[in-house]
Amino acid sequence: MHEEMTADQIAHFYRDAVAVGMVVNSIWGGEPLVREDLPDILRASRTAGLVTVLITSGWRFHERFDEIVPWPDLIIFSLDLPSPEHDSSRGMPGLYDNVERAIQRIRERAGGPRVAVNSVISRLNAHVVPGLVKWAAARSVPIYLHPIETSRPGGDAQGTVSKEPLAVADGDLAKLFQRLIALKAAGYPVANSYPYLRTFSHGKQPYRCHARKVCLQLWPNGDLVDCLSRGRAVVNVLKSPLPEVLSRPEIRKLRLMPVDCHSCNNANVIDTSYVWELRIESILSLIRAHLGRGNRPGRGLSGVVKDDPPETSSCSAVSGR
Repeated sequence: MHEEMTADQIAHFYRDAVAVGMVVNSIWGGEPLVREDLPDILRASRTAGLVTVLITSGWRFHERFDEIVPWPDLIIFSLDLPSPEHDSSRGMPGLYDNVERAIQRIRERAGGPRVAVNSVISRLNAHVVPGLVKWAAARSVPIYLHPIETSRPGGDAQGTVSKEPLAVADGDLAKLFQRLIALKAAGYPVANSYPYLRTFSHGKQPYRCHARKVCLQLWPNGDLVDCLSRGRAVVNVLKSPLPEVLSRPEIRKLRLMPVDCHSCNNANVIDTSYVWELRIESILSLIRAHLGRGNRPGRGLSGVVKDDPPETSSCSAVSGR
């Protein structure tokens, strides 16, 4: 990986992003809090007018609480087990307590962001997923769940250890998602949309991916990449401004060309595709996710975007069809 964009360069990109219609910026990793200038990045996102989402394990969160918390509209904590066993699965002692305490601290802060939890379903935690949902309900926190991704379009880096042994068997996964649908119907705070949950409730169903029509994937060095060819940069936004890039006929053709791929399990990719198809349940789920009321008033939503500056790629969805 080449040198990462500076906070000033990222701020410029955010302004360009807003200019082309982006509205939601999700910052994740890796672990975003490894960047010392993360507060500057969060502030730049919010100042640009983007709905700002921070996704974190909770590592270093409390020591950076005062400089981080003023800026996001929503903070999503990664949690795979509803107990200190989570620490062992991540190899990070104290992580579970960090998440518990963080939720409480944010709630106690007037004008603070909303909070949610995200859980990756694997063989390591499938047996406790209903317990995770009830854990979230006890704390009045929405929870997103998605199966672990064992392969990625465009391939993984050479030497990457396969995650296939961690995948839950299809039959067991189907039963689990049927249970999640029942829990959601009963009022538990499962934040995934019903169309997303039904994608897995009888074995994973193929879906028509439209993510490239609405998403831009940006590596930390500014490379804009095609999700179906991760090893090749399409263009670098430090060399060519985003509005100019998106106006190019070849880029538009690349974004709108049909995609015969449904390998992603991520709720954002799948629900973004369903939103493109104007599925009402997915649209309403998206609106609730970004306009839900918390400590901080919600803001208007005119499109969808995701972006992550540190440690990994960014995915930014552009409004407009």
